[in-house]
Amino acid sequence: MRAALALVVIAALIAVLGVADVPDVARPTPAPARVELAEGWRLISARVAGLDGAAVSAPGTPDAGWHPIARMPATVLQALQADGSYPDLYVGTNLRDEVPQDLYTQDWWYRTTFDAPRGHSTYLLEFPGINYRAEVWLNGHRIADASQVVGMHVGHEIDATPWIHRGGPNVLAVKVTPEQALQDVDGVELADSWYDWINWRYLGYRAPPGARPVNNSFVADRNAGIWKPVYLRMSQDVALGASSVHSDLPLPQTDSARLTVYTSVRNYAATAVRGVLRVTISRAGKLDIVVERRVSLAPGEEREVAFEPADHPQLSVDHPDLWWPYTMGDPALYDLRTEFRRFGRDSDERLQRFGIREVSQHRDDDSSHPELGTGGNFYLTVNGRDLAIRGAAYAPDLLYADDPARDAATLRYVKDLGLNMLRLEGKFPGERLVDMADELGIPLMLGWMCCNQWEKWSQWDTEDQRVAQDSLTSVITLLRSHASAFVWANGSDGTPPPDLLADYRRILEALHWSGAVVDTVSSFARDADGQVLWDGIHMAGPYSWRPPSYWFAGRYGAARGANAEQGDNEHIPPMASLRRFIPPDKLWPINDTWYFHAGANTSNAALTTIRRAIDRRYGPSTSADMFTTKAQLAHYESTRAQFEAFAAGGWDTHKMTVYWMLNNHWPSFFGHLFDYYLRPGGAYFGAKKGLRPLSAVFDAYATGDHSRAAITVVNQTPAEQRGLTVRVRVYDLQGRVREDRTSAPVDVAAGGHTAALSLPRVARDSSVFFVRLDLRDAAGALVAENTYWQSQRRDDVGDPGNDQAFELRPASWADMTALNTMPRGRLEVTADRTADGVVIRLRNPGRGVAFFARAELLADPDTDELLPVTYSDNYVTVFGGDTVEIHGAPLAAGATANWVRVSGYNTAAVVVPVR
Repeated sequence: MRAALALVVIAALIAVLGVADVPDVARPTPAPARVELAEGWRLISARVAGLDGAAVSAPGTPDAGWHPIARMPATVLQALQADGSYPDLYVGTNLRDEVPQDLYTQDWWYRTTFDAPRGHSTYLLEFPGINYRAEVWLNGHRIADASQVVGMHVGHEIDATPWIHRGGPNVLAVKVTPEQALQDVDGVELADSWYDWINWRYLGYRAPPGARPVNNSFVADRNAGIWKPVYLRMSQDVALGASSVHSDLPLPQTDSARLTVYTSVRNYAATAVRGVLRVTISRAGKLDIVVERRVSLAPGEEREVAFEPADHPQLSVDHPDLWWPYTMGDPALYDLRTEFRRFGRDSDERLQRFGIREVSQHRDDDSSHPELGTGGNFYLTVNGRDLAIRGAAYAPDLLYADDPARDAATLRYVKDLGLNMLRLEGKFPGERLVDMADELGIPLMLGWMCCNQWEKWSQWDTEDQRVAQDSLTSVITLLRSHASAFVWANGSDGTPPPDLLADYRRILEALHWSGAVVDTVSSFARDADGQVLWDGIHMAGPYSWRPPSYWFAGRYGAARGANAEQGDNEHIPPMASLRRFIPPDKLWPINDTWYFHAGANTSNAALTTIRRAIDRRYGPSTSADMFTTKAQLAHYESTRAQFEAFAAGGWDTHKMTVYWMLNNHWPSFFGHLFDYYLRPGGAYFGAKKGLRPLSAVFDAYATGDHSRAAITVVNQTPAEQRGLTVRVRVYDLQGRVREDRTSAPVDVAAGGHTAALSLPRVARDSSVFFVRLDLRDAAGALVAENTYWQSQRRDDVGDPGNDQAFELRPASWADMTALNTMPRGRLEVTADRTADGVVIRLRNPGRGVAFFARAELLADPDTDELLPVTYSDNYVTVFGGDTVEIHGAPLAAGATANWVRVSGYNTAAVVVPVR
């Protein structure tokens, strides 16, 4: 009787739904799943293997001689280094001398085995990133060829259902063909380039004798391989694509939001299907929002479905929790669950998160750049509020090593510094980094890279045109659901040709990109009539060291407006890091091994400007230790000034500065705020000072006749600050107070600045003097302090018309050499363990100045600093009778600080235990 009833029900379903596929009522289907294929991979050169794809992907094929890959993803060279085939490639010149430079001229096989559970109708292999071409083989069958799988930034989803072995082992083999074309030689392929981030004099293409030099820099494998995770997705007949949510706020009000949800669905069956597409939006403390719609799909049909507030009133949300950059509020995230349901079961399910926020782009009416025409500077508003962008440029590992712990530490440093934007130029990591940016409230600016194949449009062929569009589609499909993805740049130094630009814009519109869009982040491009193509963003550098007065002078175009990148491409890490990648016999004097780790631009390649600046301002060095110590002084003062000047200069003329760069892609002298070993140096702590929410700022006598310095209170918080006072003290090199004055109370608007007082030149008998600023709130509590060292002789960068981005040849240099002979100081150091780290106390028992003291957390008294690590402050100056507290915390799992080392510019190193 029950069997008969079941047949009646099935017949009714067939009649009502009009489909032939009904569920197996006797056996439930497994839940949809997505599994990362991270283990068991091996690698071999196709030349060495000598096998075709059918053999490589067959069970039982011998793998003697194959290289084990510890964990995927991994590029070819990363995998070979990890398995010990080569020594540490980041030491000395190993990257050139210990590796065959023809790795990119051969194909490479990746191979693994995996089990596929029974019960699913659809099995998809996802390859978010293969560089550059590939054949994909499964169980002896080629399931995709190299004309289909092409493009470093193109994601590929391959239907493996016909060839999968359900309930048993499967052999997956991928033959990767590296990028072969050489721009400006024989065309391009749209992979990646390190351009001047590594020194093309040593790494990359060598033109034949007598041929025109071509600046093609790359490592030996050209970053070939599977560089993003591989996934097996399993579902029933209908599979879901990634969803995105568009937020519309009734600005300036933010007490409601209208949400539109876009989801793609695809029927992999040979018959029509019908089901229910359901979307659930949830957040702790909020009622769930559930919308659904019946959807019918023809055989093989793929379709986007939109859920709009007009049809689903529940998508009009009252009092939403908004996603804010962390400097402006809480980065609230909602959960989005998308299901395609048939017969009461999920055919497929996707889980992701999104933020309710609205990003808008604008141009101001600043007319200080008449050479660029009209339009003013670019800026952003977030949920109706102005965002003063203080950012830095991110770099992945040179070999694209996948390291979740490094990514986490990098973003932790971003917040510790106070940066509120990361720029990713042409190098897009996997989704994990973007997920973390969402969680931490760190906005991202992304786009194609400058100066390489992505802007060599005249060398593109038909395939390149297709790959470019496919690449943009893949990248935006990944990014569009992420609250942190704020800005997309279609070009960097150039603007794409009109036809390509139209294609790019069409893709962005079709994918419902909700962030800002610019076509260039420079003012270099011209249209057919010679007019500047400018979207309000500059790229005038500088890319070499500048003194503090440069940033405050108001004379140099690069030091105002909206800037996509500026900083110092000649960056000297602390000595402890230098020892890790420069061999002992190459540490001093500076030599070719140093240059091997430098950038490629002519000045940067020989560290010309930073060497000149250190020698002229701080005096010649006689050792690498002396040179790196002086370098931290120079980097600290310049980087602090860049960020302080953009704050003190005011919103009207200082919309955006992005430091070039945030981090090192390998142990390098290329620009960074912290080095490859995650060691924060002078630039890091200078930037941290300049990015403090509340601060008092000294402008280095940069304006007028240079006889008076402006002291400004800056408020980079989202709230007005009232009743603030600044105390200014000037000390000579002996530690005597030569000037002491306090401002009247001042009020500072949110995101604003207010002049507090001015300071004449004093202590003229002291060739170098210290300016100490204490900022206190209305209750008298210390809010922030700042110490500057100032020469009686001023830096004069010269005529703004002669300002060169990559080199500095000033009219005059400041003279800081008296710091080298200032009286020796002494510090009494204690360290106490707390629940979240160590409190380090530095007391100066004398009358002199203990200058530029750095504290380091150690595991043992004679070991290197624990890294990664955060400190509340560092490179501090302690005046006579004062005590300075520093809070430090190691970030690595399981790391414990048992000792503290403190060393200063004029104080001996002290090592004490943590109590």
